[in-house]
Order: sequence, then C-alpha cells, then structure tokens
Amino acid sequence: MKKLIVALFLTASLILISEQAQAQDRGFGIGAQVTNPAGLSFKGWVSETGALASVMSFSISENNSTFYLHLDYLNHKTYDELEWDFGYMSYYYGGGARFIWREAAFDNSFFALRGPAGLNFNFTEVPVDFYIEIAPTFEVSPEFSFGFTGGIGFRYFLN
Repeated sequence: MKKLIVALFLTASLILISEQAQAQDRGFGIGAQVTNPAGLSFKGWVSETGALASVMSFSISENNSTFYLHLDYLNHKTYDELEWDFGYMSYYYGGGARFIWREAAFDNSFFALRGPAGLNFNFTEVPVDFYIEIAPTFEVSPEFSFGFTGGIGFRYFLN
C-alpha cells in the first residue's frame, strides 16, 4: 500500500511540473544530482522567476529499499552585474517538502520541510543549467529534528 501511495504522489508531482512548464520559455528540465541525495533532478518553470524543482532517488534490494523525493518552489534572481556572452548566473531561494521511505528491518517514513537556497548557471546557447544548493531541513515526522541537505547537479531542458 505504501508503494502505491508513493508511486501516485510521484506521478502527480511530475504531471504537475510538466503541465505547468509547457507554457514557459525555459520549459521542463531533467538531469541528475550527483551528491547526497543522488538521483534524478527535475525543474519546471511556472513563471518568469518561479520554478518547481524536484529530486527523486530510490534503491531497491531484498531487505533494504529506500525512496527519496523532495519538491520545492524556487524564486530566482539574476545577477545583472555579471555580463557573460555564454550564460548567466542567478541565485534562488524557496521552500518545499521532503519525503523519505525506508524498508529495512522495519518500515520508516520521514517527512521534513525544506528551505533551499543556491546558485544556478544557465547557458544561453545550450539548454543546460548547473546548480549548487544547500537546504536546511526541519524533520516533522516521525520526530522533530533539524539538519542540512545539499546538492550539485545539472539539467537539460527539453523545450
């Protein structure tokens, strides 16, 4: 049952991102995040400065399976002082949520609120971006705690 709920949540999130990204100039991007958590990275622009960004990863084994998903709304501000012919840099900040499900000796689900902030570099001639971010996390389930996550990644924009 948990796997079905997670699959439905993931599918709904991706549909939401891709539908809202269709009308945007920058479109919908898919790539990879190579740090912890490592996984698939998605980004869909919903306005000129706002985007929905997500990372999904999973590990499947007989006695220890894990699923990770976070979804954030990000507000971008471009560095106007930096004038490069090949691209531009922006910083972003936002808020979102993280869900982790683990099946080890016992089932565990973890839910946290996130406050990501980072730097994003977009190329002008190639539909690719690179990013680095840090996100304080506030675990709210199964118990309250505080921590940090971060990531380095890239995305290729499809439209």
